[in-house]
Amino acid sequence: MQGRPKKYDDTTYWTDIHKRYEGSLLAVGHPTLCERLNQLKYASEARTILRSLEDIGQRFKQLGREELSILDAGAGLGYWTNVVSDAFHKQGFRVKLTVLDISQEALEIVRQGSLSIRAVREDLKTINPDLFSHSFDLVISCYCLHHLVHLQGFLNALHFVGRSVRQDGFLIIMDPVLSLPFSRFDVIEFRSYRGNGIPRHLYLIEDVLEKEGLNRLVIRPAVSFLLNGNIEGYDWVTYTLASTLWKAFSRLIYRSDNRVRLVFGILSSLDRALKGLNLAFSSSVCVYRRSNSESAQETGRGDSIFDYLQKTRRDQEDLC
Repeated sequence: MQGRPKKYDDTTYWTDIHKRYEGSLLAVGHPTLCERLNQLKYASEARTILRSLEDIGQRFKQLGREELSILDAGAGLGYWTNVVSDAFHKQGFRVKLTVLDISQEALEIVRQGSLSIRAVREDLKTINPDLFSHSFDLVISCYCLHHLVHLQGFLNALHFVGRSVRQDGFLIIMDPVLSLPFSRFDVIEFRSYRGNGIPRHLYLIEDVLEKEGLNRLVIRPAVSFLLNGNIEGYDWVTYTLASTLWKAFSRLIYRSDNRVRLVFGILSSLDRALKGLNLAFSSSVCVYRRSNSESAQETGRGDSIFDYLQKTRRDQEDLC
């Protein structure tokens, strides 16, 4: 059919968009919305990630670790590489970083920040899942896997990130993950679908990761629908309400840096409240661990991670 838009191709999409925006968050966030909105979105997600990194660091300290090897799969501009690296440096760890991406332009931007970073150009859809088998203390994949819209490529990438985690290591996935009763993504017609990402169900992700020897420790809302749009809801009403608010804010506020700046504090507070009330309806941070001994799987959304670590800290505070 003439005039029909070309179907999304993640191989060319990311290389083209990194050339176009040259290091801006628009390249890895919402390219049609303003930079200030993307900064607000990333700040919300960083707060969630840092909460998990603190507990992961405590676990590594209990194991007597001083140096950590970290892989960022689908690193993009290296925003999350820097967040994770800075967090562990502040906890006193030495960090060895490897970044992987399909875009050479993105990898060059990451390398500009530190020449000691190992950069690997690979396509996660076709990468050998055994390339880094059991090699890293922590593997992160942030807003990457859902862009692999074809199932075979997605599954290959998921096996790769899971298999790259060594014994007693961790995997963090931040992505649109479906775990509530209602989502319009359950009824898309894939042959005509033109979106650049597909949220996957939690049970699908965990069916693969459990076979790779990883168990979930926690799932938390990464950001609310007010800053990132919604993918699910408890029912049609909550889904539609969240979607309507996101579209209205996108049209009236989020295209202007000045307008976002005027309501920056209000948006941040509302985002925190929605996440705390489990009304975020957007992306999630899922933390997994490879371990033969401790089965610490948490099923509640937003429940505290690593109860044994938090209890240890409380006991230490009582002794002080």
